[in-house]
Amino acid sequence: MKLDSYVDTGILVAQQLVNGLTPGFDRGKRMEEIDPAGVLAATLAVDPPSLAALKKRDEAGFVQLARQLRTVFGHLDRAEIDAAARRLNTLLGESPANPHLAKEDGVWRLHRHPADAALVPMWTSVCAEAIARMIGAQNAGRFGICVAANCDRVFVDTSKNASRRFCSLVCQNRTKVAAFRARKNGG
Repeated sequence: MKLDSYVDTGILVAQQLVNGLTPGFDRGKRMEEIDPAGVLAATLAVDPPSLAALKKRDEAGFVQLARQLRTVFGHLDRAEIDAAARRLNTLLGESPANPHLAKEDGVWRLHRHPADAALVPMWTSVCAEAIARMIGAQNAGRFGICVAANCDRVFVDTSKNASRRFCSLVCQNRTKVAAFRARKNGG
């Protein structure tokens, strides 16, 4: 099975939550303020019913989920798969799980949470299971944290040779320019 078939909405949402809701550096700049409402609106746009159900009170739960998922990404980046699996098992154990088929826009889709699940537990289940499926498919090494100076954003490597080291071309180019300048200046 192709890697792209494993990188589903749960993985993309997990990545966006971590990158948008955890403090740190983004492409060379310190993230001074985090805007949970804006990040969640952009992230949950992939699922209009989730976006419609989003309430201000959900923001703290999503921030906490993002912190927990950052821990998982960190473990996976350091090849600490057992630690990542334990953290994911904890998240999955705390989340609702009730696999069922739901018809959406005339197409049957497998959902892994109760239809009436609260928003944060539902997305906890979706994100944790998606990452767990990647680990189970022997793709744990595809999770990474950007190696560029002053950047700690997470990514999922979908390249053929699993050699990605940067969260974006911006960071890759920034690093290459810095290395070129250092060589040019003799140091």
